[in-house]
Amino acid sequence: MTKDVLINISGIQIQADPEEPIEMITTGAYYLKNGKHYILYNEIEEDHGIIKNILKIGPETVEISKKGSTSSHMVFEKGKENLSYYDTPFGSMLLGVNTSDIRWQEQEDRMNLQVDYDLSINSDHISKCKIDVSIQSKRA
Repeated sequence: MTKDVLINISGIQIQADPEEPIEMITTGAYYLKNGKHYILYNEIEEDHGIIKNILKIGPETVEISKKGSTSSHMVFEKGKENLSYYDTPFGSMLLGVNTSDIRWQEQEDRMNLQVDYDLSINSDHISKCKIDVSIQSKRA
C-alpha cells in the first residue's frame, strides 16, 4: 500500500426513515505503525470548515477520531458496547456503539473494512448501522 490513498466510505442507518445511504470519496494518507493501520483524511463541512479524521484499524478494534467543529472518538469492538461523547457546536451527546461484526480484508494495494453496529444516543437506541470503507493505493 502506498502512502497516498483513495478512500471510499459509505454508510447507512438501516432503521432510519427514510434510509439514506451516505457516501464520500476522498484522498488521504496511509501508515502502518505497530501492527495497526492508520488512514488520515479530511472532511469539508458546509459553513463549518474542515474536520480531520483518523481511522485506526487494529487486530481486534476499529477507532474513528474526528476533530473540528464536531468531534468524537468512536471505538468498535465485536460483541462490546463502547460509549463516547459526540461534541457539536450545540452541545454534547453520549453515543453508544454496540458492534455486532467487523470484517477486514487486506490485499497488496487495496483494503476493505465493513462494520455492523447498533447506535444509541443518550441511551436511546437510534438505528442499526453499516459502514463500508474501501482504501486503495492512489495512482500517480
